Amino acid sequence: MINDFFNWCVLVLETMAEYTGMSYELINILIFVILQPLLILIFFYLWRSEKHKYRKISDFYDFKK
Repeated sequence: MINDFFNWCVLVLETMAEYTGMSYELINILIFVILQPLLILIFFYLWRSEKHKYRKISDFYDFKK
């Protein structure tokens, strides 16, 4: 089952490579070296900003009482 999923993922990357004209390796690098860490950083920043925003609101309204 895991091998089937892996083979399907490779097929998707190879199809993307044929469609875009880029190599399989370049698409792999773009996704897993650039895009994934970038998304992790973006969502970490969004999480921290929402946490900070909630802290400001809760301090203003003093929900803890």
